[in-house]
Amino acid sequence: MSAIIHYLRVWRHYLLGSKFLIMTDNVATSYFQTQKKLNPKQAQWQDFLAEFDYVKQYKSGKANVVADALSRKAEFAATSQVTSPQLEKIKEGLQQEPFSQSSIALVNEGKTRRF
Repeated sequence: MSAIIHYLRVWRHYLLGSKFLIMTDNVATSYFQTQKKLNPKQAQWQDFLAEFDYVKQYKSGKANVVADALSRKAEFAATSQVTSPQLEKIKEGLQQEPFSQSSIALVNEGKTRRF
């Protein structure tokens, strides 16, 4: 719920006065406004949410394929490798420079905390 509140604060000036849809895969968030007992923070959130004209829709994680693909984008980036001529030139330059060679040796031996 805190993520929804955060982004509503960020985009508030665009969202006020227009109807929009909040899609969530969190079941607890979808029942937030029907709770009978609220702590003070939740009461503040409900007051804030009352300013907006929105519809909240629950969509299970398995059905939300687009969001799942976006969340896996970081995994894809971690497994992909970047190759470029500039990167190769940097690597060649590092192999010729004495300071970088000594720094790399210290890192490989675990004797420095700088990197």
